[in-house]
Amino acid sequence: MNVKKMIVMICAIGFFVASCKKDPIGTSKTPCSGATPDFLSLYSNATQQHQLTDVNFVDTEVHSYSFEVNAPKTVCSIGYQSCAGLSQIPYLIEIRDSVSNAVLFSGSSLFDSLAMSYMSIPPLSLMPNHTYTVNRIQTNWPIYISQTIGRVIYQPGNFAIQFPFNQGALKITSSQFYGNGNTTFNYALPCIDLVYQ
Repeated sequence: MNVKKMIVMICAIGFFVASCKKDPIGTSKTPCSGATPDFLSLYSNATQQHQLTDVNFVDTEVHSYSFEVNAPKTVCSIGYQSCAGLSQIPYLIEIRDSVSNAVLFSGSSLFDSLAMSYMSIPPLSLMPNHTYTVNRIQTNWPIYISQTIGRVIYQPGNFAIQFPFNQGALKITSSQFYGNGNTTFNYALPCIDLVYQ
């Protein structure tokens, strides 16, 4: 009799534990508290003011942009939206000091393919008027390089958009797309959200 009770109890505990869902790493829907929306406001304003097209495009392994802040800021979260074909494959996100090329943050995360999702990072202090680069890297594309596309704004028919773009404390100075034998500068602006504390 005790064995039956023990089996029932183990099954009940197993069912309870299995029913608890843990969010995958990096898919927090709420970025750092007190966050400022400089990047998303910049992205939206640039799209409207410069008549740019917001689309999933540019099939390269690395999507990046260089930026500065005009006041001390601390990055605490990074947002991205995955291509549907890669939603179960982690992306590598890096923030580099553009002057020394030192890696200040490097981490992998899964991102939602239906909406922007966020990965928390250790607080990263940024100095004013210093250039940094954020990279979204995806080298693990299963079949076709076309699966490395990402959300960008660009000017159809042109091979460059005019930088810089400014919003709040954020100034984006340039962009770069490279990998698989191609390199393109300032063709588009990738949608990689930086969230400050």
